[in-house]
Amino acid sequence: MVGPNMPILSIQSQLVTSQVGNEAACLGLQRLGHDVWRLPTIILSHHPGHGGAQGSAVEPACLSALLDGMDTRGIWARCEGIMSGYLARASTADIVLRARRSAPPGTRFLCDPVIGDAGRLYVPADVAEAIRDRLLPVADIATPNQFELEFCTGRTLADEAAAIAAMRALGPPIILLTSFAGSPVQTGALDMLLTAGPDAWRLRLPSLPQHFSGAGDLLAALFFGLLISGWPAHLAMQHAASAVFGILSATLVARADELCLVAAQGQILNPTRRFEAELIG
Repeated sequence: MVGPNMPILSIQSQLVTSQVGNEAACLGLQRLGHDVWRLPTIILSHHPGHGGAQGSAVEPACLSALLDGMDTRGIWARCEGIMSGYLARASTADIVLRARRSAPPGTRFLCDPVIGDAGRLYVPADVAEAIRDRLLPVADIATPNQFELEFCTGRTLADEAAAIAAMRALGPPIILLTSFAGSPVQTGALDMLLTAGPDAWRLRLPSLPQHFSGAGDLLAALFFGLLISGWPAHLAMQHAASAVFGILSATLVARADELCLVAAQGQILNPTRRFEAELIG
């Protein structure tokens, strides 16, 4: 789908036995043809939602030393993109910003503001504020869910018009709202919304009867990888959403408690079911 030697630096969580964070993002990006440089912000045995997770945050001093090593090797000129996800420390925002400064001019930065969902923060307040106040203002692309967009803008997204207005207020030129449940979303459906320059798009998907950890990480990675490969934003949204829907459907059929990402990886390039976006503004 794309050529080789287009590395993306992925700064987010790394889990030993769960398909979330870097584990979800890396396979998705690699199947699209991108090399991936992984910088883990936290290392855990498995997703905390399963209970009993062990591990710890990677201290910013360690992350800074890893960037020092990258500087020594002189490989930044190859970097095509930077994406950030879950941050375990507010000070890790400094690491993301340093990476952004180290990359060549024109390198695009996607900020996935992984701070919460379903009405609550699941990171400390200072982490959420660092993402909102320091990373989103310098991002080229953002992929919030509805709760994250509401938190970062201080707005309530009662309807689609309010959601589009909040997306435009957030700042980045391209924003994919990965989930929207306000009016006029139909029962049994889930909308994704996209703003890209002057255009706004809606993509409607059937809702699935299960929560899937890692789905947002995978969606953001696929969307980013396609954008870097030159796809128009609405086509990147269509393909990424269709691929993720296929993997989630396979996970549901398998009754698995982790994404069936490896078994269903064919969906990344050739989704079984394709969804189309509608221009709404």
